[in-house]
Amino acid sequence: MELLLAALFCTSIAGLSATKPTVNCSSTFPSTKLSPNYNETIAHAIHSMTVEGLKLFNSKATEINFVPTVNQDVFSYQPILEHAPRDGFGNDFHTRTMNVVDKILSTLGNSKDGLGPHWSAIERVAHIFHMQDLWERIKATEWPKVQQTPPSDEVCTCLSSVDFNGIKDAVGWVANHYKTGTPITLLNRPIPKLTDATAWSVWKNRLLHYYTPEAMRDAATYLYCVSKFW
Repeated sequence: MELLLAALFCTSIAGLSATKPTVNCSSTFPSTKLSPNYNETIAHAIHSMTVEGLKLFNSKATEINFVPTVNQDVFSYQPILEHAPRDGFGNDFHTRTMNVVDKILSTLGNSKDGLGPHWSAIERVAHIFHMQDLWERIKATEWPKVQQTPPSDEVCTCLSSVDFNGIKDAVGWVANHYKTGTPITLLNRPIPKLTDATAWSVWKNRLLHYYTPEAMRDAATYLYCVSKFW
């Protein structure tokens, strides 16, 4: 019976993402506080999401979570994963920070850390800690607001239907561009290699583009909606 219930549960969740929603999302979204480019802001927040990152928002998160992410192996025939994977950090070192650095440096040159072959070591470090910093900021600032005033079931249905609302397409854009360069935003602007303080000032400005209350509220709303079904 438990297996049957689990199967039915997963089928219902899959339907939210892969089946066209029955509600009228074109009229539902304008009534929300989502930004006009919510698909971009959400895709940025989740494109390298992990199970551990999801647990910041809901401790029930597992490897079956229906949060689309870029495949860690960017040259795989399947560029987008249907579920955020575990982060794969080891425990050879004492601190989580050093174990994160260990994973980054241990995957240099094999294009299987979700970024592709064009990122330098320091760019990889900046990216992964930026994402973790962003998730923590969302949890601290916008997550409590969304919990206090949660989105409607209709909004959650529309947001969870990532095959139809542009979120999965935006994640796919990231996956595709990792094969050819180092995009750190979905703004489609060239970015300098991170070699000095001048370059970092550009990187920092681009990264902070997604720290606005509107961008973080988009992500928090999506994460709230998808986490309802775990």
